[in-house]
Amino acid sequence: MPRKQLVLIVAFIVVLNAAISLAISVAVVLFMTETTEVALGPTPTSMATATPAAAEPGPTADVVTHVVRSGDTISGLALEYDVPEQNIIAANQLENPNFLQVGMELMIPVGGLSEATATFTPAPTPTDTPIPFEPPSAELTATAAAELGLTATPLPTPLPSEGELQIDVSEVVGVGQIDQERVVLTSVGDRRADMEGWTLSDQEGNVYTFPNFRLWAGGSVTVHTRIGTDGNPPANLYWGKLEPVWSPGEVVSLRDGQGAEIATAIVGP
Repeated sequence: MPRKQLVLIVAFIVVLNAAISLAISVAVVLFMTETTEVALGPTPTSMATATPAAAEPGPTADVVTHVVRSGDTISGLALEYDVPEQNIIAANQLENPNFLQVGMELMIPVGGLSEATATFTPAPTPTDTPIPFEPPSAELTATAAAELGLTATPLPTPLPSEGELQIDVSEVVGVGQIDQERVVLTSVGDRRADMEGWTLSDQEGNVYTFPNFRLWAGGSVTVHTRIGTDGNPPANLYWGKLEPVWSPGEVVSLRDGQGAEIATAIVGP
């Protein structure tokens, strides 16, 4: 065979081998690409278009945090926020609701007891100067605790006939100044006083009649001469007068619903 033909045949074989190798390499690359996509799952684009899970709805309860002030009582807070007394006690899981501590935080479940207690953190047990507290009945406390799945220890509720009823007219403040004038009454006995229908009067025929109010042993109530909202702040009542009532030297008389005299005092200068 001539040398020239031999060279052409060798060249053809080399080119054919190169073409076959290239085809095999391309096929391998395509196969590896498809295998990688299957192993890794969807592309970032497809993941980005996935529908996010629906967010859980937030709590619907309206819970107010109240910082206890001097003179606060559970009954007063219940009146101020229009919330049942037993709900406040249950929401705060008060182990000894006979006392409140100035500065402690109470959760007021104005949106309802069940919603409020879901996110409640119990208030610390008071250890310092206590404020006289108006406890609910043992029945109400047990009912509120049952709603939380707890076991309540009934609170002793003294009957009206138990103990000594003694209420003093502690002071008459701001005499002659309508924006300051007020009478402070303090229970110094060991018996509660349900004061609805009781009266506070002077010698000139001015008479204030108490609404539905309970004064507990060791507690106090302030009767302002001016216009205001009863229970704001707690344990504060308002006569609704436009002019001062009290004068130096006259007698302040506190009588119960049957007209029996409970306490008297002379207004100072």
